[in-house]
Amino acid sequence: MKKRMVKLIVGLVLVGISIMYLHAVIVVNDPYSPFPAKTSIQVGDMITDSASELLQSASEAFLFLNEVEIAGKNGLNVGSALQRVDLAAARVEQALNLFKNIIAVGHEAGYEKNRIGKLKDFSYGQFARDNGLSEETMNEVSAYLAKGNVLGFYRRHARNLQELLNTLQLIKTDLLAGKLSENQVLWSLLQQYSSTMMFGNYASLVFYKI
Repeated sequence: MKKRMVKLIVGLVLVGISIMYLHAVIVVNDPYSPFPAKTSIQVGDMITDSASELLQSASEAFLFLNEVEIAGKNGLNVGSALQRVDLAAARVEQALNLFKNIIAVGHEAGYEKNRIGKLKDFSYGQFARDNGLSEETMNEVSAYLAKGNVLGFYRRHARNLQELLNTLQLIKTDLLAGKLSENQVLWSLLQQYSSTMMFGNYASLVFYKI
């Protein structure tokens, strides 16, 4: 049962990642942040670095799921699985630290009014419909961006990263105890990567459009 569950998880992950690559812009990868010019460049660089860390974390997490998949033949290689989870967690933690810095720098600099005005005037629902996007996820994004609350959006993304890190640490604790986490935890891991990436991805699409 667990093996079939993990096969489905891996399949859904591959589909989700392929969809995000088709969108061309991944995670929260917006080099034109709504801050004054010098700060915008600094924030853009940190956002790109954070996006890279999250994608590398996802890669390690999917390799961990592969360890679970092949465990049906010879048993789980706990050492290898633990190494993958450790690397995934370290990458997420680095992504989170970068966003904490982004929030601090952005708060200090303040917004660039023209770009915030474009965010407030943007038609989020129509954009989602025109591009076949999830209106539910776009509504979550627009709840922040349509109000010009970019820092609020960044804080929400940071909370998503913290929740993802918590799940990885739970899986690590189980592995250190010599056991594999329950299916529900593995599903949670998949869902959190998916929702965190999509949340950031949709915001990126908006920023590149305006």
